[in-house]
Amino acid sequence: MVASEQKKRASQGKPHFLKNLTHFKFSIHEQSMVIREALLYIAMLKLEIEALQREYEDLKITKKESLHQFQEVKVEKIGEMFQVKIKSPRGENNLVNILEAFEEMGLNVAQARASCLDSFAMEAIVAPQSKDKLCSVDDLTQTLVKALVKPSVPL
Repeated sequence: MVASEQKKRASQGKPHFLKNLTHFKFSIHEQSMVIREALLYIAMLKLEIEALQREYEDLKITKKESLHQFQEVKVEKIGEMFQVKIKSPRGENNLVNILEAFEEMGLNVAQARASCLDSFAMEAIVAPQSKDKLCSVDDLTQTLVKALVKPSVPL
């Protein structure tokens, strides 16, 4: 009696076709029904997997878009200097990438303040190294945005 109750409990969570497989005497009609039901169940599982994969891809795209929307880069020209304000999600090498971008553009950092408690934030005043090398607000903004999305390179 205990064995029959265990079988009953074990088969309760199974689809109908798996319950039928525990019987050993199948007519041809029963065999074809079990096979049809198994194929239908497999097809339904495939559809569910495809739907989950689409949902996962949509979530990845939404996450990337939200990260890019969260980034904020403001550059203002003050005389010959630039005031830079940056807010973005925390990243491994944000500060390093930004300082490298300043160096590539021939800019010296006169004053800076950075924070990375909840997110990365930086305010800086930068000045050109030489009067010959002029850069615009738009060029500096684009360079900094690229520096923020630049992947980190392991040492």
